[in-house]
Amino acid sequence: MKKMFFPLIGFILVFFSACYNQVSNENHSAIDVEVQMKGDSTRYGLVCDGGSDSVIVLLPNEGGDPIKFDIVTAKRNGMVYGNPQIGDALAIVPNPIDPYEAEMVIDLEQMKGTWTFQVLPKLKPNPTKTEEEILAEMSDSIKAALFVPREYGFTLKSYNQASPVGYIMKANSLEDESPVEYPKVTVYTSWHIFNGRLYIYKDTLDEHGHRISQDSVGFDSGSMRFLSADSMAALFGKKVMQYHRKKSALEANREAQKAEIKIASNAIIKK
Repeated sequence: MKKMFFPLIGFILVFFSACYNQVSNENHSAIDVEVQMKGDSTRYGLVCDGGSDSVIVLLPNEGGDPIKFDIVTAKRNGMVYGNPQIGDALAIVPNPIDPYEAEMVIDLEQMKGTWTFQVLPKLKPNPTKTEEEILAEMSDSIKAALFVPREYGFTLKSYNQASPVGYIMKANSLEDESPVEYPKVTVYTSWHIFNGRLYIYKDTLDEHGHRISQDSVGFDSGSMRFLSADSMAALFGKKVMQYHRKKSALEANREAQKAEIKIASNAIIKK
């Protein structure tokens, strides 16, 4: 029995190495996969060796043999987002008529990370002056000191987790004296691809710390427009949001904190 056992193990290892031996990232695991949601026709898995400019070989998350997808039409239509490499987690939306032809390809591995965009503060409402009057009274140097851009955005993580970018600690009480204010940071907690669309789910707690029922949790959904190593764009509603990659949320939040300190230190000049 022992003589048969070891050759059998060797055969199994050789079989699985056909797809896994060139996986570029050893952090992949059977747990770190996109969760299939009810009604989602997207196929999820890892990119295998054997692909080409016209074909992607996918090892599906649900198991089974690798699947070859024709991506010629998806490429022609500009629906391949990212630059899939062997070992990357991938989402493929198949043609409903031909299940082996991809309508859309999204490199989920490339989507993970911190994505930000710049926001500017707006003038607070003034009961006695219009916005035009307030701005007219400000010198260019004061405007430059007050209207400091800040990075907002989100971090898309493994296991479909997400977190917000842009939170800062108040520099001091002078913030309340500033004539400008930044928009509220949206708190995101999770994300999914659903039939090719990006869904980012908002906080599951309300402003009082109470749990929000699952069917009432808000979300933003967008259709992909572009994805590369350092840039991403998606259409949310009627607006295309353009993001650039940050090394980490900590880096983006540090920059936001610096902007907040600069705003607070100049708050008194409004008078």
